[in-house]
Amino acid sequence: MKWVIMLLLLTPIFLIYSSWNHDEALQTKLKAQLKDGMDLATHDASLQILQEELEKGSIKFNPLEAQKVLRQSMQTSFKLDGLLKPLPGGIWLNDFDLVWFELVESGVFPQVYHSGPPYYYSDTLKGPSVIAIVKVKHPRYYGVSDTFDYVVGSSHEYVR
Repeated sequence: MKWVIMLLLLTPIFLIYSSWNHDEALQTKLKAQLKDGMDLATHDASLQILQEELEKGSIKFNPLEAQKVLRQSMQTSFKLDGLLKPLPGGIWLNDFDLVWFELVESGVFPQVYHSGPPYYYSDTLKGPSVIAIVKVKHPRYYGVSDTFDYVVGSSHEYVR
């Protein structure tokens, strides 16, 4: 009888711990997937170069096309619609917010880049670069982890 009572008392503790452990593993996995997807998106955006400037020997990006391609790449990587809202069947539950998009085309390279407040993304740029920062809520499937936002930055550069 005492084993049955102990089992009944320990089962909820085990279930809570299991849920928390799964949530932590998911959190780590999603952060890595978010970073990899943003790296791919900034890479794709950095391919949108103005050909006439390239023929002159300098790298200048087409800003509208770069942002459009960045968003399309995010849609593909994260299973989002055109407004960066998650599609059914994906792991993300909340809308993505592209909070920072910048093209760094001039200056002395290498240079240290700082986005400044409120995101504080920092990187050493070795050439003209596309920089993007995305913000999205952590999907809390079990509700045992804290509510927080992932804020992930990425850049892709042309090294001279």
